Amino acid sequence: MNGEPQDSGQRPKLNLNHLAVFQVVADCGSIRAAARQLGFTQPAVTYVMRELERSAGAELLHRGSKGIVLTELGVALYRRAQLLLSEMRRTEDELEQLREGMGGSLCVAFSSGAAMRLMVPTLNRFRRLRPGVHLELHEITVIGWQKPWQSGVYDLAVISELDDVESDDGLQRQVLFTSPMVVTAREGHPLAGARSLLDLRSCAWVMPGYGPQLMARLLRRLGAPPPQDLILCQSLQFSLSILRGSDTLTLYSSALHEDPLVFGGLVGIPVQECLPSLRVSLVVRNPASLTPAARLFIQCLTEESMEVAQP
Repeated sequence: MNGEPQDSGQRPKLNLNHLAVFQVVADCGSIRAAARQLGFTQPAVTYVMRELERSAGAELLHRGSKGIVLTELGVALYRRAQLLLSEMRRTEDELEQLREGMGGSLCVAFSSGAAMRLMVPTLNRFRRLRPGVHLELHEITVIGWQKPWQSGVYDLAVISELDDVESDDGLQRQVLFTSPMVVTAREGHPLAGARSLLDLRSCAWVMPGYGPQLMARLLRRLGAPPPQDLILCQSLQFSLSILRGSDTLTLYSSALHEDPLVFGGLVGIPVQECLPSLRVSLVVRNPASLTPAARLFIQCLTEESMEVAQP
């Protein structure tokens, strides 16, 4: 923090408590803010950071005009610390769950489309069996959704992805179900009788993150340019509102068409072209590290997804 740390003799080993303080300092961006959040004095936090730098054998933080900035080594240690502290939390949860047969915590992320079909019934199943688990739910989008995995925030996630696109993010996937995509519009749309994407190419489209590449690919096969008017929208609720209040179009999973609460006021346009499918997948980092509560949630999720997948 103030010059290169002096290494006198053998460096001390990394201390888990020091790493926890370091994570707060990095998240807050300043020693003073971290001290307030932790309930420590500012000199105490500064001392911990100096001891951690002694253990690391290098500078971890720079003080800049806008607060704390991590060095290259600090960034690497921060990533490792996040994972280590998350795994420690899961270890403590697992021990508590095995000892008491209940309790613990669980952090689950859903993409909006997957949540519409699976989240509530899965939660109902799970909470009947383990009502004492503290649940934290996150909504994730396609763009940049992998980043929180670097910090070990999620125990598991349920996401919708294009079925014909391979993933190379190193996470473990279990496909819960797949469903073909359907061109979707509001009831009374002036082009509801169209039967080809070529007839719809001049319309405005509202799509999630994969939309531009997908629409360009579909229309390229037909020898047409991509749509000129495309709205990127990562929220299913937002896109539903836009569809119902305008003449925009989208591609939705056919599974959503089966839900009257979601699909009310909308219609499918049965185009002749073959459209890709969406797969809804369970995603975990390491199945062996799942706590009993996480494994039970996955069991409930799998049972519910089997009902959704039934014709």
